[in-house]
Parts: sequence; structure tokens; C-alpha cells
Amino acid sequence: MVPSPSPSRAPTQAVAALQDVQLSLGGRVILDGLSLTLQPGTKTALLGESSCGKSVLLKTLVGLFRPQRGRALLFGRDLAQASPRELATLRRRIGMQFQAGALFDSIPVQLNLWLASQESSRGSKLQNPVTEADILDLLGQVGLREAADRLPASLSGGMRKRAALARALIGDPELAIFDEPTAGLDPQTSSLIINLLNNLAQNSQAAMILATTDPDVARRFTDQVILIRAGQAYATGSLTELRARGDPYIDNYLQRQLVV
Repeated sequence: MVPSPSPSRAPTQAVAALQDVQLSLGGRVILDGLSLTLQPGTKTALLGESSCGKSVLLKTLVGLFRPQRGRALLFGRDLAQASPRELATLRRRIGMQFQAGALFDSIPVQLNLWLASQESSRGSKLQNPVTEADILDLLGQVGLREAADRLPASLSGGMRKRAALARALIGDPELAIFDEPTAGLDPQTSSLIINLLNNLAQNSQAAMILATTDPDVARRFTDQVILIRAGQAYATGSLTELRARGDPYIDNYLQRQLVV
């Protein structure tokens, strides 16, 4: 099962927040006055077209990009004021699934998870280290127990996605980030991935944020949806609430007829 949450966490402190963030890359505005807050134990879906700023938003949350205006806070710390060493320490409290999986191809799946656990905050706590049994149990939860000793290159696309999800959660993170976890997968496998995420979330107190272009993936993951448009939080709420607004852009988007 997913490792038990650390009892030392402060339940009232926001895990991460963006406050009126403006960020430009290559002269193009990517995030434009965007704000959001992630609380412990919550699930949030970022929904929006490709290239609307979702991935940049996620990278800003963890300090890979620094805004030109506004603040990015991680576990209460302003990332603009954090030293490289402090930033590395904060990131050990995060688990992230990247769009392409980003597994190490030269080592087995089991070792990929072990290395991730050693980089996590939990990996540094000698009184509660991640064990081989923890790793195999989590791989079993995502249906990969028999693939523990296989190289990522030998896995199907869906299996690699599941391995990446397990790696993101093995260190018992306080913030778990999933960037397009169903991209490129068939509908049946996509449904499996979201069901796995929801099952894993039941054993975790992490704040979870998922980026997707697919309204159905967002709906199956959570009622808390932030629709991103042109780098702004265009609308927030459940998909039912968003539909009730009668907004042409939202209606077209949710019908998968994206306005360009």
C-alpha cells in the first residue's frame, strides 16, 4: 500500500500557492496574473487546451520557473527567496509524474522507484525508510508487481504511465503532481489510470494536482477543476458548475470543440 502519511505535517498550511503570477518565456506571456492555492489532502484538475500554460504552471509551483511578477509559495516558503539548497530540500517533499514518464531506461522499474524514494524526504528518515516490500506493494497496487525487474523500454505505454505514477507516490509526498497522465492512451487505459490514481489517493494525504486536456479525465479525478485559458484561471468549480455559466468558450471546450 501507499506509505502512511508522516504525522508531523501541519494540516492547516497551504502546500503550494501562486499569487498573481506573471511569467513570460521567449517574449510570450505564458501565465498572466494567475492565482491558485493547494491544501493538504485535496485534488485539483488543471483543464485546458495544449499550450495554454498548464505544464509551465506546474513547473512554476516547484520552482523550475520563477515568475517576473507575483509569488510562488511552496510549503509556505517564497521560492524567489529560497537558496538552491533550500529549494532542493523543499522538492524532496514532492512527487511528480512527467508527461513522458522520465523513467531511467537502463535500470528496472523497481530500482526506479527505489532511487525516487531515496531522493524524497522520507528517504532521509532512517526511522521510516522505504523498503523493498513497500515498493513491491505499490507496484502491485498499479498492476506491475510482475514487471518489477523489467526495464521501462520493455513496457507498454500504459505500463510506463503506471510505473511513473508509482514512482511519483513512493516517497509519501506532500504534493503529488501529474502532468497529462493519460496523454496518448486509449480510452480504456486512460480510465484505468484515473481509477488507479483515485484508489491511491485514498491512502495519501498529499495535495494532488493533475493537468489534462480531457474534460472527462478531469471529471473522473475531482470536482475541483480550474479551466486554464491563455495563462489565466478562466473558470473554477465542478464541470457541472462550469456548464451552468452558459459561457460559449466553456461550452465549446467541454464538447471537445476547442476554440482556437
